[in-house]
Amino acid sequence: MTATSPSFSQLAIRYASYPAILGATAFVLLVLVGDSLPYFPTVPLVVAAALLAVALLERRLPFHREWLRDHRDAACDAAHAVVNLAILLSVHGLIALLPSQWLPDSIWPTGWPLLAQALLVGLVLDLSLYSVHWLSHRYAWMWKFHAIHHSSERLYWLNGERRHPLHAMMMAGPGLLIVVLLGAPSLAVGAWLGVLAVHLAFQHSNLDYRVGPLRYLVGAAEVHRWHHKREYEDAQVNFGEFWMVWDHAFGTFKLPRQTLGPADVGLSDRAFPVRYAAQLLYPLTQQDSGAVRVREEQFEAARIAFRRESAIARTQEHAWDLPAAWRAHELAHIIGQPYLRLHLLSHWQMLGLAWRTVNRAECGAQALRLILTPLAHFTGRMPPYNVGTRRVGLLDTGGWPTELDPMTLQRREASR
Repeated sequence: MTATSPSFSQLAIRYASYPAILGATAFVLLVLVGDSLPYFPTVPLVVAAALLAVALLERRLPFHREWLRDHRDAACDAAHAVVNLAILLSVHGLIALLPSQWLPDSIWPTGWPLLAQALLVGLVLDLSLYSVHWLSHRYAWMWKFHAIHHSSERLYWLNGERRHPLHAMMMAGPGLLIVVLLGAPSLAVGAWLGVLAVHLAFQHSNLDYRVGPLRYLVGAAEVHRWHHKREYEDAQVNFGEFWMVWDHAFGTFKLPRQTLGPADVGLSDRAFPVRYAAQLLYPLTQQDSGAVRVREEQFEAARIAFRRESAIARTQEHAWDLPAAWRAHELAHIIGQPYLRLHLLSHWQMLGLAWRTVNRAECGAQALRLILTPLAHFTGRMPPYNVGTRRVGLLDTGGWPTELDPMTLQRREASR
């Protein structure tokens, strides 16, 4: 950031660039296009002009001067931008070929002003983008596609389109399909996609701009930069592409007070390919990236320990040592709690034991937990080391099972 007090022009850029450029883009695309201007070539020209403005303003007021220099990524990012924006225009062209009333019973509010319809498109589409984005951080095969977006060693205006084209289609495809099936007019869809392209340039820009309280509503750079943290565990926040509504709803919004350093973004894998063709082939030729591979190894270790404790519980139940069976189930629950599949299985097994021992109160508690567990995982509201039995309150924090402590697994493993 600049070390001296900013000048009036710099202050104007800092606080007015985003609302002025995005607002002008939205005005042309949502008000003038369809009224007095044709979609093509107006939309491509307006989007290109807005992207150029962001690129030039970066030189005047950079967030980090280190990010102004080419990190051997400019040519690659330019190729990504050309390909993905061309695909975007082609997709809209295909949508525009559909007849305006191809669904006779469409529930889309076609009587609304174009601005309101485009905002509705954006809300639906952003839920699709958020959901696939979140899943791309959870599944190894999806992360291999998405890692390309995170591989840049700096953030600047072109990073918004640094995406594998297949992953870009994965993210936008479900939302686009939904709005088309709902009967949204192609003009509203295309106008929003144009606005989104300009927003993504701002979102990833090296421009030291601010949006004030709007940062809690829209995914501005000051919020989204934290999603690009080099440490994989720290990057599981702020998934929203345009709106931050879904991040607030599902507990993934985070805005630290400290400043993000110029070396704090990218991937831990410093050997990630930098050429465009190599990046296109990366998801098809590479093994799982380090962060996701570690996550899968942790799951496999938990699965083995979970199965061992479940087997102990069955043995103790057959011996009619019910306290010991419950303790083994409780430990299995603690082991499996971070993973939805194992977490649900633990409650299912405890429900089975409660049913077989005619423990009606426990049956009710476990049935309720089976229903609420997916919600707890999706919202991130999970108490640590909850033993999972004999309580109805989902958020009641428990300790390790009676007579067990965190060293139990190590002692048991050492004794084998």
